[in-house]
Amino acid sequence: MLTGLLATLALAPVVLSVRRSVEAQESYTDMAALTRTLSFIERDLSQSMRLSPYALSVKDNVIIAMTSSPSLQGMSAASVVYKKTEGGILHVDEIPGLYRWIVPAVSPSEIDTEKLKPEDAQLVLPYVKGFTVEVPTGSHREERMKEYTGQLPAGIYIGISRGETSEDIILTFP
Repeated sequence: MLTGLLATLALAPVVLSVRRSVEAQESYTDMAALTRTLSFIERDLSQSMRLSPYALSVKDNVIIAMTSSPSLQGMSAASVVYKKTEGGILHVDEIPGLYRWIVPAVSPSEIDTEKLKPEDAQLVLPYVKGFTVEVPTGSHREERMKEYTGQLPAGIYIGISRGETSEDIILTFP
């Protein structure tokens, strides 16, 4: 019994170290996934057609942008839509998360986001808990619009959070 007690005391720090290592790795993996997602969105938005009077639409935390980015995939210019879906009872086979739709030859103002089906989209980031999009007004950094339609603005604030714990990772870029 004494040997078992000594072995337990000797192994406790090792178990604690392994647990902390696993938690750090999970946190890093989440941060890397969020960074890749923001880079993906940034690429689509940077390819937006600046000549179009309605190149971007932001409403209800949904981004719709007219972009030439699909040309990198061998497709013609299109509107891309980024929207968070919840999954749920009616959509049991749908993974909740942030999705990306490519809608060819349609301007952002003509897209009804309620009619978009997850099976027609690409899952960009699974298990997203929060997705916020705001456009700065230009007068003050603190003032941001939750709804916007027009040409690509000078900046866009995007917040993404995911995770099982109360300490969600949130990234925002101007």
